[in-house]
Amino acid sequence: MRLDARRSLRVRMRDFAAMSAFAAVALSGALPIAVPAIFALAFIASLLGFRPFAKQPVLSVVALLIMAVALFGLALRGQLDLVIAAVSFAALVTGQRMLSEPSPATDQQVLLAALLLMAGAAALSADIWYALCLLSFGVFACLSLGLAVVEGPIERDEELPVSPVLRQVSLGVAIALAGGIAFFILFPRLSWNVASRRAGPSLLGGTTGMTDRVRLGGGGDIKTSARVVLRVAIEPPPRNDRLERYWVGRRFDSFDGREWRGTGQPRPPRPRVLIGETRGATLQRIELLPAYESRTLVGLAQPVYFGPANALNNGGSTAAQLEQVGDEEVRIVEDANAYTYVVHSRDDYPLLEEDAVKLAALTVLPPSIDPRVAQLAQRIAGNETEPEDIANKLETWLRSNLSYTLELPGEVDDPLSDFLFNRKSGHCEHFATALAVMLRTRGVPARVVGGFFGGEKIGERYVVRAGDAHAWVEAYSPIRGWMTFDATPDDGRGSQPPAMMARLVDVYERLQEFWRARVVEYSIIDQWNFVRELVKPPANARSAGSKGDDDPDALPLTKTPTQAFVYAGIAGLLVWILWSRLTRARKKVHPAADFLTALEKKLIAAHLPYRLDEDIERLPARLAKERHRLAEPVLRASRRYLEARFGNRPLSGAESRKLLDAVTPPPPAQ
Repeated sequence: MRLDARRSLRVRMRDFAAMSAFAAVALSGALPIAVPAIFALAFIASLLGFRPFAKQPVLSVVALLIMAVALFGLALRGQLDLVIAAVSFAALVTGQRMLSEPSPATDQQVLLAALLLMAGAAALSADIWYALCLLSFGVFACLSLGLAVVEGPIERDEELPVSPVLRQVSLGVAIALAGGIAFFILFPRLSWNVASRRAGPSLLGGTTGMTDRVRLGGGGDIKTSARVVLRVAIEPPPRNDRLERYWVGRRFDSFDGREWRGTGQPRPPRPRVLIGETRGATLQRIELLPAYESRTLVGLAQPVYFGPANALNNGGSTAAQLEQVGDEEVRIVEDANAYTYVVHSRDDYPLLEEDAVKLAALTVLPPSIDPRVAQLAQRIAGNETEPEDIANKLETWLRSNLSYTLELPGEVDDPLSDFLFNRKSGHCEHFATALAVMLRTRGVPARVVGGFFGGEKIGERYVVRAGDAHAWVEAYSPIRGWMTFDATPDDGRGSQPPAMMARLVDVYERLQEFWRARVVEYSIIDQWNFVRELVKPPANARSAGSKGDDDPDALPLTKTPTQAFVYAGIAGLLVWILWSRLTRARKKVHPAADFLTALEKKLIAAHLPYRLDEDIERLPARLAKERHRLAEPVLRASRRYLEARFGNRPLSGAESRKLLDAVTPPPPAQ
């Protein structure tokens, strides 16, 4: 590869390193829209070789100063986060340097600015995409710097094999990466999460929120979404990897024949909301992700306590106020990308004294209700009078006689009657509506509940997906209080994404959880546990002194055979790698270097040592000026050395001996 091609490759590696760093910031969704547009134009122009700032450096600096004043002016006025302003300016500086005259110094400036972008991205995003961008940046930056080093001593426009250089640089990158990982794991540190800021919806955007109404008609497309909308740590942890539990979000008490709405009024905001007795409740630490796109809080079974909560934005985490809306929902007052909060839940709903007016409102039917609905409820319930018995019979009939489907026609005049008497198939909202309305025709207070059903364990936490969105019914009994009923068939409760999409999202979420647990939230406590795990005593280890076999603090005297083999294998592998690298470094001497050593010995024997300012390239010129008899053979030998060393023209043994013999000094005079 000739000089121009080498320089072009070096600049391209530099530009791709800068783009990797910028992508880490852009994927956080935090930058003003103008910054990604400007950087994208600069990147494309640089790849095409168009560099307008090479001839107008002063103009470009003035433009940068104007943009800096604008960005930090917005930050001082509170309209832009200071970190985002700094990262945006670093992106603009990177673009300006990319469009300037390329040189090793310019490349270093581009890479330095890109490194600042990576640092800013670490504060703005904790997503696994950052890890991929960081790896890409490191590889491209090291390749660019390696090519710049090669260009230093090779100034002539000659063919130079780049493959060996790239192999050596790639090996160096791999070693540096392994060393960085070891340093990260073992060096005492704080959790990265201490300084991280919350990103926006990232690549895929938001998926669903907790709707403020349930409208019948249309399909249930949300059930096919595999996006994760919340992560939760549950205490005490359930034994099952798959939860068959309800996550309550909103309750709807008013039905007009087509849609359900809530009628509750908001109460004054406060940091915590207490609904019922928390004794014996399950604790959940929940993170609502940007894909959720709602301010409604959810909790397992029957939430009885919410708070405290935090709103997460690119500007960081701030305490949030909670607002209770009647008995329908608890929501966060502040708008944010995501939220974290604590909730306590009971398996049974707190038995509250409901006033007669409120209960009477939950038996109201729309004027346009089809009379066949009440007749069907009467026929199914028979002579039952207890609300629980009536609800059980209606639930069983609906689940047994109607089918679940996501494929539904468009709008119809009476969606409930169409579901019960014509199509006889629908999704969870149809089943919940049918059960609630039929209960009301029997005088049982009932309401529809919207939330999620399910939960899958990934890592140490459970995740709930958008496709787990579900609707069911709560009915009131004077004896037992509020009870939960679900008429939807079992196959229609959980998410139903396409198999391939579900697998891909599952792999992504597992990688994301590993990244969060092992990198973002990795702290000195995890380091301590890691070291303890390495020296963990075997189950049958005996301790020193008077401690017995069952003492957890006993010090191991021996290790199990498996541990011994593993440690011995790791140690042996490390020794072999070190030895092979040292021996390879000694053996990998260019053949031309041996020729140069022999040539220099010949020159010393001929009393022709180098002067202070000379090397093998300048010596023949001096000898020619002095008309020395060895000037011509020394010139031939030096040229062949340079061609063999840098021009990729191998030097055979026979030719080496011939060239060296020509430089043999004359015999001493008699």
